[in-house]
Amino acid sequence: MKNFFISILFALIFVQTFAQSQPITVTGQLKDSTGITVIGASIKLVSISDTVLTGSDLDGNFTFKNIKSPVFTLSISALGFKAITKSYNLERQKAQQPISVGSIILIPDSRQLGEVVVDGTPDVLVKEDTLQYKADRYKLKENALAEDLLKKLPGVEVDREGNVTAQGKAITRVRVNGKDFFGGDVKTATQQLPADLLENVQIIDDYGDRANLTGVRDGEPERILNFTIRPDRNKGYITRGTVGAGNLERYQASVFAAHFNNARQISALANLNNTNANIFSLTQGTGGGGGRGGRGGFGGGNADGLTNIKSLGLNYRDEWSKKVTAYGSYSIASRDNNTFNRSFQQILDTTSVVQNLDFSNADNGNLSHRFDFNIEYKIDSLNYLKITPRFSYATGDAVDISTFSISNDDNLFSNGRINDFSDSRSPNFSTAILFNHKFRKPQRNLALNADFSTNSNLRNQETENFNFLAANPNDLEYQRQLIENDNGNDNIKLGFSYNEPLSKTAGLEFNYEYNYNNIKNNRTVFSTQTQNATPIIDENLSNEYEFQFVTNRFGLNYRVREAKYNYSVGMGVQPSVLTGNAITLGTTTKTKVVNIFPSGRFNYKFSKTKELTVNYNGRSNQPSYNQLQPVVDNSNPQFPVRGNPNLEAEFNNNFNIRFNNFNAESGRTFFTNISYNFTQDKIVTNTIRIQNSAIGALQETQYLNTNGFYAVNGFYFFSKAFNEKKYTLGFRGSANYNNQVSFINSERNIARNTVLSQRLQLQIQPKEWLEIVPAASFSYNVNDNTLNERANAKVNTWSFSFDSKIYFTKTFLIGTQADKNLNSGFNSVSVNPFIINAYLEKQFFKGKTGALRLSAFDLLDENVGVSNTVNSNIRVERESNRLAQYFMLTFTMRINKFAGKNNLEEMGEGQRRWRGSNN
Repeated sequence: MKNFFISILFALIFVQTFAQSQPITVTGQLKDSTGITVIGASIKLVSISDTVLTGSDLDGNFTFKNIKSPVFTLSISALGFKAITKSYNLERQKAQQPISVGSIILIPDSRQLGEVVVDGTPDVLVKEDTLQYKADRYKLKENALAEDLLKKLPGVEVDREGNVTAQGKAITRVRVNGKDFFGGDVKTATQQLPADLLENVQIIDDYGDRANLTGVRDGEPERILNFTIRPDRNKGYITRGTVGAGNLERYQASVFAAHFNNARQISALANLNNTNANIFSLTQGTGGGGGRGGRGGFGGGNADGLTNIKSLGLNYRDEWSKKVTAYGSYSIASRDNNTFNRSFQQILDTTSVVQNLDFSNADNGNLSHRFDFNIEYKIDSLNYLKITPRFSYATGDAVDISTFSISNDDNLFSNGRINDFSDSRSPNFSTAILFNHKFRKPQRNLALNADFSTNSNLRNQETENFNFLAANPNDLEYQRQLIENDNGNDNIKLGFSYNEPLSKTAGLEFNYEYNYNNIKNNRTVFSTQTQNATPIIDENLSNEYEFQFVTNRFGLNYRVREAKYNYSVGMGVQPSVLTGNAITLGTTTKTKVVNIFPSGRFNYKFSKTKELTVNYNGRSNQPSYNQLQPVVDNSNPQFPVRGNPNLEAEFNNNFNIRFNNFNAESGRTFFTNISYNFTQDKIVTNTIRIQNSAIGALQETQYLNTNGFYAVNGFYFFSKAFNEKKYTLGFRGSANYNNQVSFINSERNIARNTVLSQRLQLQIQPKEWLEIVPAASFSYNVNDNTLNERANAKVNTWSFSFDSKIYFTKTFLIGTQADKNLNSGFNSVSVNPFIINAYLEKQFFKGKTGALRLSAFDLLDENVGVSNTVNSNIRVERESNRLAQYFMLTFTMRINKFAGKNNLEEMGEGQRRWRGSNN
């Protein structure tokens, strides 16, 4: 028995000694008092057996491996924070691996406020199809909005109307925490959400829900924004309201309110204005870089015409249970616009040029409803279901009174007037269903999707054409038509994707997609050539037409995913059938095409901030019913249009190379993108000269398929930050070449269009009270034709802009905005507008929650819209009216509260520092 107890004693000593000798791993995370992670901190662990030093990573995390003793001391120091020392005895937790010390809160060092910026840390992370910007790395004043933050991000641009582009491509949708916000409306999110609400801004090339679940990317992506909310801002509310009045009966009123309770988010938005602010694009601001940012709350001065807007929107998101998440939105909007246009159109003929000088006065009104909802059901760890119903209903009416003057080689052919009246209504409904099943074998996956939609458009049109031929100026060619167009489109899309792993890093992907599109068009035309007579039905211009476009797409891809790179190569086969049935005429057509095309994608990740992506995809595009309709549309008698029922679907091929690089050490950012696009069986126009003095017709447009259409596009962006981002120099350039094919009198014409542009911008923010952003850009647009050089053109535009904000005191500021364009090469446009806007703002109350602003728009009263567009053998120069000089006084009130603090309490610290100083 004695030996037994001695053996037990030695065994316990051995176990204890062995346990103490086992190394442990210690982890933790550093945060500031607001919950933002602290990166680049120095952490030192000291114990009897260890003295180890490490740093916190991009998420504030730190790790110590192979630590011999569970009793130790951590000493932490970080720029802008007070140094702290904490002791730990983790004897009881040493069996757990790794051992976490949890979150450690660092206290700001007030002696360093406004002075310290953490350098050498990535502001931008590259994650294959995603660029992620850390929101708190950029200097912004309090009360700034998400749009103000976007203007600071390298490679992101926000124009005067609030439209957002990233790396040269337009942002089409916005999400918040991965879910659509107000149906994805871009301006609603960028112009309503406070910047200090955001943790990250992500620019994503989105290939759809199925790709997000399976990782299999196919087709052309949509470029979207995703805002992630700071954890400490996920519980609270935001309210902001603006009222304003000005001269010339200008007015605006808006309110935005949002409530956040972790997963539950409810938002409401209302807007009423006649300052051209687009639907859900409000013009409020609380100043200081908040509010409307560089635009300073000037409304939609760069939108054509004058617009009255009324809108209301609701957004909802919640987790109904641990397995079910629901989110959606509803909006109603009324928009009335009046636009005066002066356009000069050049239409190339084989030996001459047809010129059409047109003056129009158009009134357009519409009322639209939009509803969308999403239900995500995580059935279990292996199965996922998403259902997305959408509904929209729009009504509209339009009146367009225009005069025209048509010449042939500067010789007047005819002139006259067109009166056009129309009304329409368009109900649309769709449902998307996605089911995903993960097999127990890793990487084996099956995704099923089904999309159903039905869309219709009923349009009634009355048009009167008064045409005086130059050869007989006293003889009037008159036409009045009543046109009823009833269009319907039913679509069914079914598909699946199956992934079969071959190894831990390689696998095969099988995919299939069935697409059925049934389009019906019932066109009834009543016509007369006698004034004051009742139009009668015209059988030659009326037709009931129906066509179906059916495709079956089969694909097989081999995919490899390694730590540094991934790629896929494969092949696709897509047979398509286009069947047309002219019911009135009693004729049918049918075309069959089989497209065989490769597919491929390669991605190489040099580091967290440098990446290369190469991608190829192909898709078919069906003709429209206007292009197929086998009757003449002569609602504009001078330029009738005739469809071609024998058209085939076109097939588009796109090859793309993208390189992203951000260097944290030097502050340099470089993005570039090159794409090559060519189209087989491209649907193009054939313009036929049919000069007929009896009816006044001059040219008829027809359609046919041809090859030879291609485009090459290149884009780059480079920026360099200096002196802790007080100065940022940015270059942006693009080169686009389009080889457009058209036919003139059945002769082939190549229209070569080259557009080169270069922009230079400097962001200057040396002091907290001063911000200046000057910029200059140049564009060169040249167009030449192989068939007739007489319509060749070169258009150059120099553009200069200047934005500034100056704080004379902590609560008093002045902002300016100036734009100057210098145009050359236009035939009929000679204006070079110089637009100057300015505002004076006084902020009130603790936390600057109130702001009174006096704004002056277009001080020189020169605002006008100018454009130049080229499409195959047609060039159009256009000049239009825009919102001109006015003055407005607005008052804005903002009240926010998050996690037990309201903005009145929390702004005490915020007023003493910049966001982005990491203090």
